[in-house]
Amino acid sequence: MKRIIVTVLLSLTALPAAALAEDTEGDRSPWARVELRADLQNLFIFRNDADFDRSEPKYNRDGQTVGALATMFTPRVTLHILDSLRIHYEVELGLNFWSKQNPDQQDPTAADIFVLKHREVYGAGEFFDDTVGLKVGYARFQDPTGLFIHHWMGVLQTYFRWNESWTTGVYVGQLPDTTYEGIILVGDSPTRVVTDPNAPPAEKNNFVRDIWVFGADTQVVPGDWFRVTASLGGLYDAHVVDQTRWLMVPSVRVEMLEDSWGATADVVLQAGQFKGQAMGQKDQTVLAWAAQAGGFMRFGPITVRANMLFLSPDDAHEKNESQHAFLSSAKNRSATMMLTEDEVRDWYDNIDERLSAYRGGLFLNRAGLFVGDVKASWKVWDWFTPALVIGAATVLKPENADDGVLVGVEADAVLEFAFSDYLFGHVVGGVLIPGKAAGRLGVNTIDRQATDPIGMAEVSLVLRY
Repeated sequence: MKRIIVTVLLSLTALPAAALAEDTEGDRSPWARVELRADLQNLFIFRNDADFDRSEPKYNRDGQTVGALATMFTPRVTLHILDSLRIHYEVELGLNFWSKQNPDQQDPTAADIFVLKHREVYGAGEFFDDTVGLKVGYARFQDPTGLFIHHWMGVLQTYFRWNESWTTGVYVGQLPDTTYEGIILVGDSPTRVVTDPNAPPAEKNNFVRDIWVFGADTQVVPGDWFRVTASLGGLYDAHVVDQTRWLMVPSVRVEMLEDSWGATADVVLQAGQFKGQAMGQKDQTVLAWAAQAGGFMRFGPITVRANMLFLSPDDAHEKNESQHAFLSSAKNRSATMMLTEDEVRDWYDNIDERLSAYRGGLFLNRAGLFVGDVKASWKVWDWFTPALVIGAATVLKPENADDGVLVGVEADAVLEFAFSDYLFGHVVGGVLIPGKAAGRLGVNTIDRQATDPIGMAEVSLVLRY
């Protein structure tokens, strides 16, 4: 199957331009065309350690450092059926590490086979003079703030445009979970032969053990420089037996944008219940929040950006009947590259995720989190922009971090190169100096009180088609 998909993608790149432009006969729409885009990214990463502890394990032949050379290829194909109807497909070939993935591997089950992720495949369209829109399939979806839901997932979205400045919509989707479900809708056959004694008793798929997200949103744009987006969302998660979670999640984002300045503010509330998750299998009442505010100002060739993120903590008593920690997507607008997600490339090891517990597709940090950062960039030439990032993170409930407060202070020097619209790169050097809270929340594996800094170097080169 993987070979077939790759072959189809390559064949699309070979379609001659004349064939796409010529008038066609038969059932093919006169608007039909193929739009192909792709990114090829090559990466280098090096860090002197993966945590804040230099303690030598008893067996440590591999050393403390971490690093990799990797390649990622992301083609995107959009099939325009009509002027207002299309199919979109995005696949990510990578991260493929030069020292691990073998391009000559023929065993599709081998550990060193190329990593292939099918990111998006959906249909979308606009109808009735663009007043109604529809999008359905696997897509990257987020709530207005992105602080709660910001995932690749199966989702159905539709909207109605009342006028040029007011749009409303509804959505429903499912987050993938780890509960076993098969693909046979009718369940076990009476003649089913079980060859694996550890196989689950049934292969049927239903809507009993799923994680649902749903909601309605609206966007008001009273002027070119001002926008408000609000949503009333929900979560229903029954993937763990007798521990159903449900939340109602109102959120709002306010955006202001001018040529020389801009500002955004996000607020999210979560209210609901976690069943059977308190001591004695009692229920937990949930009331949590998150907030984010940021902005930028331009002074000629210099741009200064700032951002603040707050995620509410739980109280000091774990497993009681109240839950105040925010369930987060771990996506935000922070410019830090180790404390939060590295936007050059997500390495899946940012500190805010490692401080948290992973719960049904979302991250929960009982100590809460504050991250503040400033990024100053200077456009020296059209093709060269150096930048400096300074950020710091703390917990909001020290009692849940063994009385630690500071997570860490990060400083990064970023060199951005834009040789053209089709070739650009980054060179990054950074250091993260941890505080008491970082190691004690589980980042360190041996000595949780150690606070040794992490140094990082990263290089990225992107070719864009």
